[in-house]
Amino acid sequence: MTKVINVDWNRYARKYDMLMRFNPFYQQLQQEVLDRAKKWSISAGDRIADIGAGTGNYSTAIAAIFPQAQVIHVDRDEGMCSVTEVKKQERHLSNLEIWNVSVDELQIEPESLQGCLCIHSLYTFSQPEQLLKAIHSWLKPGGYGIFVDPGRMVKVREWQMAIGWQMVKKYGLRQTLHIMKEGREISHQNQQISKYQANGTYWTHTPEEFEYAIASAGFNITESRLCFRKISDMVVAVKA
Repeated sequence: MTKVINVDWNRYARKYDMLMRFNPFYQQLQQEVLDRAKKWSISAGDRIADIGAGTGNYSTAIAAIFPQAQVIHVDRDEGMCSVTEVKKQERHLSNLEIWNVSVDELQIEPESLQGCLCIHSLYTFSQPEQLLKAIHSWLKPGGYGIFVDPGRMVKVREWQMAIGWQMVKKYGLRQTLHIMKEGREISHQNQQISKYQANGTYWTHTPEEFEYAIASAGFNITESRLCFRKISDMVVAVKA
């Protein structure tokens, strides 16, 4: 389950949050995920993991929503984890642990998690179906999972136009041009992602294939839908 290191995730991390603050589609996705996570029944001492957690936008939010739980942020990229550490300190999230490790190095006891998130990261792993089975084994019976993955090709130019149009309406042309200039590194790395999707290095799938992979891992699916301008699939599931 080794994560492929073709995209420069460290450079990506430096600009990611800056651009995401202005991306309405990302903000909508985050709200959709957190609205579903808030419905989880979490007791004191329960553990929740965010796998491939990036710059911690979800792990820090989950730690704030469930202060009684222990939240584990897992990402192998040092730059991503460094950004998350700053957020942890700023928000005084003593219940957030940051694990700068690869999935291959993860040591999580079977049936020790009450919840798990995997948001826009499964596709980057060489064996995503195996990771889904591992997550299933880490969850307690009745444990929760939220999985979001970009199953279709990232069309960078189309995304730039969609985001730019929304930003112009809200911030005006001059500020939009400044923001897009600052975010050029994101576009470059997204172009790399698109290349690796095209050549099969990164996982692509239909909504049905994504559902099948999660069901085959042993999960009961409670919700399945398109999201993120219909390039991503969201599945909400529980361990029977």
